Amino acid sequence: MTPHVTAASLPPGRAAAPGPADLITIRSACLLGVRVTARAVLNAAEHRRRRSSGLGPVTHPALLRRLLEAPAAGPARDPAWWAETSLLPAGIVRRGGDGRTVTRLLQPPLVLDDVVVAAPRRRELRAVQQASLFAGFAARWAAVTRDALPVTVMLEAAYFGVGLLAPGSRVLLPAAEPDPQPPDEWAWLLAEKAYRRWLAENTAG
Repeated sequence: MTPHVTAASLPPGRAAAPGPADLITIRSACLLGVRVTARAVLNAAEHRRRRSSGLGPVTHPALLRRLLEAPAAGPARDPAWWAETSLLPAGIVRRGGDGRTVTRLLQPPLVLDDVVVAAPRRRELRAVQQASLFAGFAARWAAVTRDALPVTVMLEAAYFGVGLLAPGSRVLLPAAEPDPQPPDEWAWLLAEKAYRRWLAENTAG
């Protein structure tokens, strides 16, 4: 039976972690086709701004790519984009009254910090391989159910930088830091999907 990975299964926080108000736990999310428990740093200002605008997750890769091409601060003069953004929901961009300038408002809602994949007995290798998919996005872990693991699992985890967590969040093998990647629409999309799941888990009723 697949073990249930809970917030208690997450690894100890790293030294550079932000304050507890900004660190959130996503208890069960399907990201990159893998069921994970995740910890993330919430962009609290962006979260408040979206709530005040009535704006939720934005999960259109082409739009996110276009937003990444825009200046992060200040207006861009682009009459074509000004016209294209006329139907966007409020809170994504601000369209100038001159018919030419567009200011990007949207920012990523969070940054993934850790992801943990459940690793039931005799399926640890598969869990390590699934966790390795997150190499460019977060520290990745496999939560195992025993201390004595096959050598192949240990070697695979070490090669891919996947940390191994024993029951009680004991670290059998530390996770590598995420591979440095330039920001792109796919990392942003992953953050939006994680944010969507966090909102669902924390919405009353």
